[in-house]
Amino acid sequence: MDGKRIILAAHRGDKLKYPENTMPAFEAALALGVDMIETDIHMTRDGELIIMHDRNALRTCGVDRNVDEMSLAEVRELDAGRLFDPLFEGVKIPTVVEFLEWIKDTDLLVNWELKDYPAEVGDAFAFATADRLIALIEQYGMEKRSMINSFSARVLEHIYYGHGHRFPIHGQGICGAPKSKDATETPWEELFDWCCMYADEKGKSPLDFKANFDYCLQYGIIPCVCIADTEENYRKAIDYGCKMFTSNNIYEADRILKKLNYR
Repeated sequence: MDGKRIILAAHRGDKLKYPENTMPAFEAALALGVDMIETDIHMTRDGELIIMHDRNALRTCGVDRNVDEMSLAEVRELDAGRLFDPLFEGVKIPTVVEFLEWIKDTDLLVNWELKDYPAEVGDAFAFATADRLIALIEQYGMEKRSMINSFSARVLEHIYYGHGHRFPIHGQGICGAPKSKDATETPWEELFDWCCMYADEKGKSPLDFKANFDYCLQYGIIPCVCIADTEENYRKAIDYGCKMFTSNNIYEADRILKKLNYR
């Protein structure tokens, strides 16, 4: 994760063919041979970490409740597969421990996105989510295989000062395209090791704004993207200095990167 090679990350696992952020999606991504899993972390009311993108379970599970207001037992009763396809009825939301038990015996990297935001759940809860995740990363010896990511720059700042700079910190947007739910006292140029590029204008592509890539590179921040998986996009992004593609179609991403001799 030092930027010396291009990383292919599966966005919430293989979300094309399987319910996102579930063990079948992660297992399929491993079978294809991706480098990294990008996944999302929330904490339950009783302090357990689970893997789900949204704070609310309605979109993926059909239940209009927030994870932070539910116990782990209640979360485990949710069905994370049926709405994606009835064939996956009964698939459960994984816990972080379950995920770690599985991934520790692979060589996969992990991009952990912290989704509990101070503006929504308060500082204490959001920071506790981060602290508990890092404790588990350390418990499983995953420090060298992990990067930490959030749309809350304040959560990343908490990690930066509270836990030392032991693994890469991944921010969202920079320069003319900030993407954070809050502000920090620490300049982003100091805080971030990696940054996902976004467009400066609605309806545009991040690749329309090369200045953002140049700005990152000027400050030693490694740029990455989550864009449509096309050869044109990948060629342009690599030319701009992109070192990680977080893909929604890992099969096409893998094909393109192999064609370009990066896999």
